[in-house]
Parts: sequence; C-alpha cells; structure tokens
Amino acid sequence: MTITQDGPHSTTAGEKRGMNLTLRVWRQKDPTVKGKMVTYKVTDISPDMSFLEMLDVLNEQLIMQGDDPVAFDHDCREGICGMCGLMINGEAHGPQQTTTCQLHMRSFKDGDKIDIEPWRANPFPVIKDLAVDRRAFDRIIQAGGYISVPTGTPPRRTPRRCRRRTRTPPSTPRPASAAVRAWPRARTRRRCCSPPPRSPTSG
Repeated sequence: MTITQDGPHSTTAGEKRGMNLTLRVWRQKDPTVKGKMVTYKVTDISPDMSFLEMLDVLNEQLIMQGDDPVAFDHDCREGICGMCGLMINGEAHGPQQTTTCQLHMRSFKDGDKIDIEPWRANPFPVIKDLAVDRRAFDRIIQAGGYISVPTGTPPRRTPRRCRRRTRTPPSTPRPASAAVRAWPRARTRRRCCSPPPRSPTSG
C-alpha cells in the first residue's frame, strides 16, 4: 500500500522535497486476536514533522481509503505526560533520547525503513495496534508511587555579607577597647578631608 501525503505539507515548485519512508506497523485488532506487522509507504514527509504527526498523516490517508486507522496513545504532545510510548526500530521512543512526540522526522533519512511496535510488557497488554493498557501504572500513580531520579546537588548559594551599622547612644559609656574596634568604621564614614579621631588610649 502506498500512502501519499496531501494537504498543507505537500510540496510545491521550488520547495524541498520531503522524505519517502517505509513503515512496518504492528496491527492488532484486539487483545484476543494475534497481531502482525503491516507495511505502509508514506511519501513527501516533512523533516520538521514530529513522529506522531507523521502517524497522523498515515491515519488520514487510511481513513480516506476506507481502512482502519492505526491506534496509538498520545495526550499533551509536549514531552511531559509520557503517554506516547512506542518502540521505534527496537528502541524506546526511537533514536533520540526524548519522547516520541518530540522525536522529529529529521532524525531519519530518506528511504529508511521504520519498525513501529507497542511498548511490550506483561503488565501492559496490547489493547489495539500500538495502544496498551496502562491501568497497572495508573494504579501506582494513584497510590502515591514515585520514582527517585538523581538530579545532583543544588547549586551553592553565595553568602552576602550585610554590613551592620549600629550606633551606641552617647549617654552609654564605652570601654577603651570598644572605641579602638570602632576606629576603622568611623574612619570610613568620615570624609577624606576630615582628620581621623584620636583614640582615647593615646597620650
């Protein structure tokens, strides 16, 4: 089957031609039916598309031809929710270390063959095609479960030294040692043309 892309992403004169890809997609009607890999060919795919947008193009063409679209999970499409878990060429989410919705078609080459399978695990049985039953994972989240990810230590805060300017009332006598310690502070507060105060301990 050959799938040709139409619509706003189709190429015109002077534009760069998109990619032609061969997709081997896992198709399974329901959990009771044995699934198999079905081959589709898509043409004129823009390198700026995300992987899920490429699947949308495939599904639009399947619907136009009266075929059943490929079922797959997605939600935010912003790389946050993690719903779009797919195995692409045997790798989780594909060749880049990112979510499937953030994987762009520029990561592949023109003429590539791409295998697309669901995230296979015993707790996540296949519902249909690429969609799996995530209720086991959802129960862990609802129970307050979480994972620990080492993110490193927080950056050290640079301490800011606050200069305290306290004055003793004139009526309170100060010892000579206190007057000596106050000498540098009093000197910096005076203008450069004023003579420095005399220490009470000097003769």
